[in-house]
Amino acid sequence: MASFLKCGSWKNKSRAARQKTGRKHYFITTSYPVILYFYGQTDYYNTTTSTCGGSYMNKILLNILLFMGLLSTGGHAVYAQNGTGIPAVINYTKFDYHSGSQNWDIGQDKQKVMYFANNEGLLSFDGSHWKLYPLPNNTVIWCLAINDDGKIYVGGQDEIGYFSPGLNGILTYTSLKNKIPQSHQRFADVWHIAFLGNKVFFQAHDRIFEYNGQSVRVHLPGSQWTFMARAGDRIYAADRNAGMLQLNDSQWTPVNEGKKLAGVLIAGMFQMRKDSIFIITRTNGTFLLQNGTISLQQNNPQHDLYINSATKINDDEFVMASSAGGCLVVNITKKWCEHFSDEQGLQHNNALSVFMDADKNLWTGLNSGISYINYNSGIRYLQIGKANNLPTYTTRIFHNRLYVGTSNGLYSAGLPDNNTAHLTKNDFALVKNTENREAWNLHEINGQLLFGNDIGAYDIQGNDARLISGGDGSWYFLPLSSVYPVQDIVVGTYNGLKRLRFEDNRFRDEGKIEGVPDSYRFMAQDNNGDIWASHPYRGIYRFSLSPDKKKYTTHLYTTGDGLPSALNNFVFKIKGRVLYATTSGLYEFDAHTNRFSPSRFLAAVFGKMKMLYLTEDKEGNVWFCNEKGTGVVHFSPADDVSQPRVTYFPELAGQLLSRFENIYPYNRENIYIGSEKGLIHLDYKKYTAAQPNVTVRLGMVKTTGKSDSTIYGGYQDKRSGEIPSLSSAYNAFHFEYSAPAYESHKHIEYSYQLEGYDREWSSWDTKTEKDYTNLSNGTYTFKVKARDNQQHESTVMSYRFAIKAPWYKTIWAILGYLALFAGLAYLIQKRQKHKLLVQRQKFEEEQKRLKYIHHLELEKNEKEIIKLQNEKLAQEVLLQKKELANTSMHLMEKADTLTKIKEKVSRLNSEDDIKSITDLIRDTEKINANWDVFAAHFDELNDGFLNKLKKEYPQLTKTDLKMCTYIKLNLTTKEVSQLLNITVRGVEVSRYRIRKKIGLPTEQSLGNFLNRI
Repeated sequence: MASFLKCGSWKNKSRAARQKTGRKHYFITTSYPVILYFYGQTDYYNTTTSTCGGSYMNKILLNILLFMGLLSTGGHAVYAQNGTGIPAVINYTKFDYHSGSQNWDIGQDKQKVMYFANNEGLLSFDGSHWKLYPLPNNTVIWCLAINDDGKIYVGGQDEIGYFSPGLNGILTYTSLKNKIPQSHQRFADVWHIAFLGNKVFFQAHDRIFEYNGQSVRVHLPGSQWTFMARAGDRIYAADRNAGMLQLNDSQWTPVNEGKKLAGVLIAGMFQMRKDSIFIITRTNGTFLLQNGTISLQQNNPQHDLYINSATKINDDEFVMASSAGGCLVVNITKKWCEHFSDEQGLQHNNALSVFMDADKNLWTGLNSGISYINYNSGIRYLQIGKANNLPTYTTRIFHNRLYVGTSNGLYSAGLPDNNTAHLTKNDFALVKNTENREAWNLHEINGQLLFGNDIGAYDIQGNDARLISGGDGSWYFLPLSSVYPVQDIVVGTYNGLKRLRFEDNRFRDEGKIEGVPDSYRFMAQDNNGDIWASHPYRGIYRFSLSPDKKKYTTHLYTTGDGLPSALNNFVFKIKGRVLYATTSGLYEFDAHTNRFSPSRFLAAVFGKMKMLYLTEDKEGNVWFCNEKGTGVVHFSPADDVSQPRVTYFPELAGQLLSRFENIYPYNRENIYIGSEKGLIHLDYKKYTAAQPNVTVRLGMVKTTGKSDSTIYGGYQDKRSGEIPSLSSAYNAFHFEYSAPAYESHKHIEYSYQLEGYDREWSSWDTKTEKDYTNLSNGTYTFKVKARDNQQHESTVMSYRFAIKAPWYKTIWAILGYLALFAGLAYLIQKRQKHKLLVQRQKFEEEQKRLKYIHHLELEKNEKEIIKLQNEKLAQEVLLQKKELANTSMHLMEKADTLTKIKEKVSRLNSEDDIKSITDLIRDTEKINANWDVFAAHFDELNDGFLNKLKKEYPQLTKTDLKMCTYIKLNLTTKEVSQLLNITVRGVEVSRYRIRKKIGLPTEQSLGNFLNRI
């Protein structure tokens, strides 16, 4: 025995340690670590000597020896498996669910929503969305249990209560502490919850609370309560000193032989079948309570594990969660175990809780995270190779052995009675002479198994490989006849064709067949005996063998012969016909036209999808790989051509080995599919039978905007008949929905419609959220449905809500609008009247203005006329002035004439002179006549000047008037003297007499006075 290196404390290592009922010690030896558990009085250790001290040292050594013995005798049973391979494991970390790392208990409601007792509260998961519901005091939740009425009862630190749907379907918490008697309202941790009838029991170390829906009753222990559970129709509890007790008529009574469990810590208790109750302890194995007796079961598989939790799977199986070994599934009938640890995909091995959901799959709450084990799935994974998880190229079951061709050689494992159950990677061993080689193909011909790898062809015998033909790598074995036994087999190699001959119950190498050398990986023979081979980069070859099968002729078909492409073509023989998988669907060859054309076979199923692989099982179903995924075309037994049913396996997406796809459908329960990492085992019968009905759940409806508000929390609304009516401010909505199909939630598709907004259903999509913005007022119904990979649709889930009209659309607002409209109409009418009046006034003013303008125009015209008249008058005045001038000239002439008369008279001598004087007098009379004309013209031109002067000053003589006329004409004194034939002095005297007659003052000018008249 190696020496002890460390003795550590139990703190923060397990829930049992948190219960303070024991202590965990870690011992690390030079070879491997072991874990021992002790309960009772606390011991101590000496860090100086690096050895444990106290009175328990001998017990420590005894437990180590016991542990080593059990490990050596029972360790192998722990790693046995259920079925071929291990199921898929989905891990969730605290960064996925954004809560505490530890998850102490698990439950599921009728809607299949999962719940976890988390360090930070109640954690829920519906397959797409995680939600956290903390307790009022933000304490850790240690346990939970869901009643038939949907209430989720929880127990934590100094807290008990339940979560239930509140208004609007939002999960709310109700504390029961106020119903506990006052003296018992302070307590420590609550570890277990159980239901019996209408009563709920909560177990803490120092008391058990019994809640009947109205009040809480307290049950005190004899020493300390260490466990409580319901098994069958009874409630059981474990007391540290008294052992196992049962509740009878509100009294705890000892179970027969229950004292055997005194001091034993229990992890789980449940009824298996009708009369057996299994009691799973933490470190002391499994006990059976049957027929009133308690007995320890032999060969307990959990002997070296510390069990934190256990639960029943069915009447034959139960599962345990351990602190260092992950989860362990035990079958009590077949005596095998299945182990799930970090090697099988768990995040780590410290499992605190375990739970089986409604679909028979397992959940485990870990010390850090959550793991989902798809235990009931028809798809499992088998690791090949102890050191590496190798890619798989080919698979065959032959003579009760499973052979798997990998990148590192051919592996095989024995199968008793061809049963692949309990097969693990440890059962596989390399077939001799195949190691470190690519193992391409396995083919059973004539009752023998042929194997091709990268150096040749082999005959497999048990776990040995005998080389038949070496040299070139062998891709494919093609029998040239369907008659048993087949004598000739053509082998497609890296560099042409070879022939094998079957004689004396063994295969013999006949060497290469002469022809075009190339790599022939996919081959098929048609009904005419021609061999077809595909090359992924060149096209499709057609071979015709010579009668002696030693030569072959070749014809290469490409795009010029009807193929959609020369690349990625593969040849397969399905249902007696040769099919060519291309990038544009399936094609067939028409011998009459010597061309390829799209095949009608499965055209309705695949259309023009890119095909990669085809194979046929014994029932005539076609297994395939195409651009959409991997699946099977299932034909009706009554008609193997029409109305095929297609099943896809979305769980396999991205896992198959690209360009080396291979499917081996041994039977309906055993379909082997090569993958990049090991081998996939598909139980098609179980897969189709275990597919649960897809359901859809509306998880949350939230209004979004400046402040978000949840209006529906995903649970039954107490006001189920009432439609929520929201303010017009809430016009943006966020919907979350999911299908609680945890094994395939990533492959579930959804379609939705918002009645009142969307005209039709949306296209199918994997998104689980939808947002709507800027919705107007009205009533809406959001509907959503889901479908799985087999096109099964769920029922429609709907949520109806209404958006109130904004204030400006209410009845009062409408009435206000009507009143406003009426007032506005009145105002408009009044305004129109006023406007009409103003317009009338403007019209009248305009008319006045126009009249005025017209008047102005008239005045202007009149002025123009007057102007013209004035101009005419001016012309007339000018004429009259000319006439006046003429008159003046005549007057001048008169003066001259008078002068001449004077001269004549002075020289009067004869009759001629008298006659001349007479003529002069006559001329003078004419001049006097001219003065009258002049006076008339002058008076007319000067506005009746002479008449006014005569009328105003009648004392003026004719001579005075003439003088006034000449003065007004601005004639000089000299000119006036000549016209009047007087002297200049006479003119001045005449002017003086006129001034005097009219009474003109001396300072005033006579000319100015006359000009104003």
